Amino acid sequence: MVIASLVVVVAREFGAKKAKPLPPVGAGYWHTSGTAILDAYNRPVRIAAVTWFGAESSTWVPGGLDFQRYQEIMNEVKRLGYNAIRLPFSNQLVEENPVVHSWVNANPELRGRRALTVMDDIVHYAGKIGLKIILDDQISASEPLHGKGLGSGPRLDEPLWYTSRYPQSAWIRDWTRLARRYRSDSAVIGFDLRNEPHTAGPGPWTIDTYLNQGSTWGRFDGIENPKTDWRLAAKRCGDAVLKINSKLLIFVEGLQLYPQAGRRHGVDSYWWGGILRQVRKYPIVLSRPHQLVYSPHEYGPQKWPYYWWWRHLTYRRLARELDRQWGFILNHPRAKYAAPIFLGETGTCTNFAYCVNDGPPAASASPSSRIRREQGRWLHLIVRYIRRHPNLGWSLWALNGTNALDQDSTDGLLNVSWTGVQSRKLQRLLSMIQ
Repeated sequence: MVIASLVVVVAREFGAKKAKPLPPVGAGYWHTSGTAILDAYNRPVRIAAVTWFGAESSTWVPGGLDFQRYQEIMNEVKRLGYNAIRLPFSNQLVEENPVVHSWVNANPELRGRRALTVMDDIVHYAGKIGLKIILDDQISASEPLHGKGLGSGPRLDEPLWYTSRYPQSAWIRDWTRLARRYRSDSAVIGFDLRNEPHTAGPGPWTIDTYLNQGSTWGRFDGIENPKTDWRLAAKRCGDAVLKINSKLLIFVEGLQLYPQAGRRHGVDSYWWGGILRQVRKYPIVLSRPHQLVYSPHEYGPQKWPYYWWWRHLTYRRLARELDRQWGFILNHPRAKYAAPIFLGETGTCTNFAYCVNDGPPAASASPSSRIRREQGRWLHLIVRYIRRHPNLGWSLWALNGTNALDQDSTDGLLNVSWTGVQSRKLQRLLSMIQ
């Protein structure tokens, strides 16, 4: 009691003030340490995001704005426990900044505004409610709309991060323009420099197609090709952005193909943007090294049932494959190549029960169908993997209850009215890793 009284007297004597509480975890700009992402107060943050697509198409705005106000959609994201939105766009949007005329019936105040102004509104509101934005360069030329739905025609296959119409210089210029635009707004915490670098068809996937039909990484037979080397391009662009805002996270995805002795035709093949094994030998070293995040994409057998490890799927088998491609980075936080991992896209279908349920497929199903129906089991196992790696961030593909043409989504978190979740079971599962 005597000691307590002395403390009170000393506090009064010297005018001690009660310390102000710190803002919520995730405040300010973010940076890295080893394999962890830290906020402005050096507190660890796990990115638990949703990808809100649509603005990369020629609607020029994220999906759902015909159904709900953008503020209500973002309020729902916040209410459900997510801390970030991954927001795709196209280089065409940045360079042309077209006027928005339609697809905003529930947001009439956006009609007649420029596309980048709509992006400004979303960024501003994110900051207001405590969400973060990761801008994602999804595609160079905006994906055209087709009568049967977005993407029903020939896909704009862009295996590199540039095209003849949008060269490398334009790609870097567009990113630096966005860096200046949001330089003073910490709601924008990072740039995903390019979606899914890959190898264009046709196959078969060989050393020759790897070297000549898309993105490469590092030297092969002592030769480095600056026109296709994604590692070199990501460093150039990342450094250019960091000159403008040194506090931005730079997200770099992997490859689809990479040379590997002993594999068929001498190459390993995986998800677009999913291979990061090469960082052991060829890591990216930015001018600001504590701003780099590697960002593979990861999906299950419903999307592509032809990988051998889908059969009789177990946690051990899945974890071994994830560790081989990119998970090893998480296990070596002091390595020279160490950096956080952000699963920039992962998710499941939501139009069938097996997409979310954890159970064996029906014995009567065909072999291909049986593998696809391992999707729910895969989902539970990858959630288990994320839970065991607390530094591992992720973004669900996708938030959208409908696509950019207002058609029902088969892999969306929200329902077709954008008023709540489509699958409560999926949301309960994801809440375990937020």
